[in-house]
Amino acid sequence: MKRQFLAAILIVLITTVAMNGLAQTNKAPKPEKARDPVCGIMVEKNPALSTGYKGETYYFCSKADLEKFKKEPEKYLGSTPVQPPHFR
Repeated sequence: MKRQFLAAILIVLITTVAMNGLAQTNKAPKPEKARDPVCGIMVEKNPALSTGYKGETYYFCSKADLEKFKKEPEKYLGSTPVQPPHFR
């Protein structure tokens, strides 16, 4: 009787460890992030909200920021880093 009980506990333990290991290996990788040069927030690198300028690719949080950048890219690429809105 004790052997059957120990065998059942061992099976439960092995199953739990195996399932936990599988759950960890199936996690999706975190998407790459970049700083929106217009508003300064960190955004996921979404090709639909990006543009190239002088050989670099820039990513944006919205189409509005993308359009602002396209009109005046040098305004947003100055030497002073842009602070996120909550720091202004």
